[in-house]
Amino acid sequence: MTGITVALLVGMLFATGAYLLLLREPIKLILGLTLLSYGINVLLFGASTLSRGEPPIILDKEAFNGDISQFVDPLPQALILTAIVISFGVTAFLVVLVNRRNMLLGENSPTGQPEDPVIANDPFAATELYAGGLHEAPDDFEWLEDQIP
Repeated sequence: MTGITVALLVGMLFATGAYLLLLREPIKLILGLTLLSYGINVLLFGASTLSRGEPPIILDKEAFNGDISQFVDPLPQALILTAIVISFGVTAFLVVLVNRRNMLLGENSPTGQPEDPVIANDPFAATELYAGGLHEAPDDFEWLEDQIP
């Protein structure tokens, strides 16, 4: 019963995170990636076993005759801790990236009105503002430069 609950929770977190990623709005993108990282953490936690038994500290290893199958594996907990740190770093980077994009667009102005709303090849822009025809000149990489028109 617990395995089905964890599987449903992981599936719901992954589905909601993927849906928010597909909406292409900066805040929803950050929330979607956060939900995906939560789903990965729950998946790793659900893959491990949580059992009550002997502590994993053995004072005399040579004289120990007990069953080591009752010990808890520390690897999933270490993986979850690593995933939490990585997801925090990625979230902080995305927040800074969205803030920089808003500064370039002028959306951080006190009036709330963008000063210059057009950035060439902005992935968050509407499709009519996205420049097409980039495949026509494969040697021209000027579209990669950060330019404000």
